[in-house]
Amino acid sequence: MSPTSASFATSQDGPLVWTFVAWKSFLTLLTALCPGPGYDTSGLVLFGEIGHRHAAFPSSSYQDRIALNLFRWDSLYFVMAAKRGYRYEQEWAFSWAYSKGLGALKDFVFGPTEDHVKYYIWSGFIVSNLFHLLSVLVLYRLIRRVMPPRANNRIALVTAILHVFSPAGLFLTAPYTESLFAALNFTGMLHYVLAKQASSASGAWTLSQDAYMLSSGAFFGLATLVRSNGLLSGVIFLFEVACSLPSFLTWKWELHDLRRTIITCVAGCFLFVGFVTPQVIAYQEYCASSDTTTDGRPWCEKQIPSIYSWVQRHYWNVGFLRYWTLSNLPLFLAAAPMLWLLSVSSLTVLREVQRRQSVGVPACQSPGALGQASPEAKLCAFPQLALPQLALAVTAATTFHVQIINRIASGYPIWYMVIAEWIVNQSQNQEKSRSSATFRWMFMYAIIQGVLFANFLPPA
Repeated sequence: MSPTSASFATSQDGPLVWTFVAWKSFLTLLTALCPGPGYDTSGLVLFGEIGHRHAAFPSSSYQDRIALNLFRWDSLYFVMAAKRGYRYEQEWAFSWAYSKGLGALKDFVFGPTEDHVKYYIWSGFIVSNLFHLLSVLVLYRLIRRVMPPRANNRIALVTAILHVFSPAGLFLTAPYTESLFAALNFTGMLHYVLAKQASSASGAWTLSQDAYMLSSGAFFGLATLVRSNGLLSGVIFLFEVACSLPSFLTWKWELHDLRRTIITCVAGCFLFVGFVTPQVIAYQEYCASSDTTTDGRPWCEKQIPSIYSWVQRHYWNVGFLRYWTLSNLPLFLAAAPMLWLLSVSSLTVLREVQRRQSVGVPACQSPGALGQASPEAKLCAFPQLALPQLALAVTAATTFHVQIINRIASGYPIWYMVIAEWIVNQSQNQEKSRSSATFRWMFMYAIIQGVLFANFLPPA
């Protein structure tokens, strides 16, 4: 594959698309057959003004049943914010950019006069499925790039298929940010890899690499605008800067080294912009507006005012070790398999750095150019891509509502790749047992989680 490959058509696109369509059709059918409306009637109340809602639900059309069964948990906030804007402070915990985009898509597809909530739900359905498919295709290309040539095609194909069957399940179909985030994050990583592989024969940093590195930062910035955990992808750029420090400290650097470091820092700034933009908009509304009716909001007086941090802590009890209570133990147990997968796969790939050093390859050097990973790359030519998901596992276990790890992990590629490597290289009984058990867990969890989600039951 050439550096332009991000060129879209490959021989594997057809099987991936058909696998995707079959799986999504099954999940959608499962959603339609769920009895609903669930123990929480928030969605039912917002969906229509008719009386006797519970009695009327069984006679609803399948289209309305599907829409209502996708209108669960956080999608209530995303959809309502798209419909009538942010009305309450706590709604700022949910992606401002996604809700704005969802409202614009609804106007484009269904027209500005169609204002029923179901049109926003179906717009979210379109966004989630479209970008989930896009993320599958981008992931295939990314893994082709980071794997050694002897195995990259088969492992890349299995990796992309695993992403189709992600444990995120119905969250990748409902009006949620996970699919959009995955597509942007994978594309950012692909462009980063292309930047590293597009070196010239002389080894000097090229304009092509400048463009790829900046576009990588732009995609990561958009991912951060959609979901704040996109900031974790910034550790890839920190890794790049850290690799440059020895040459600067010892004055053994050349002009192209300085240029590469500056470009990398500029790319990293895009992530900061993606995170700060909604905070600035909220600050203008709540803190700087002269006609505001919300004087004295505590977060406005902070040295670094952030509505997102305030809302997460004040309304959702998010904070370091705040979730570590006995009553939340079942949620930690539900998240344990994914936390284990993220940790084990990250450490497996990061060991590549130590192994490279043992054969004389510098830890910071990404072997290979123009898409051909060198023989020194046993598993992954870019082990630094595992850093964001390792950071995600740590922060989820200590700070987040831990159960969401089963869906937000869908936007990180390395754990899929390591499982794919287990499946493809089942040379030992232990690997065969581990890969079979892992895939069964993914498949069953996605189905069970889909049924629970459609009936408004936790975990979410």
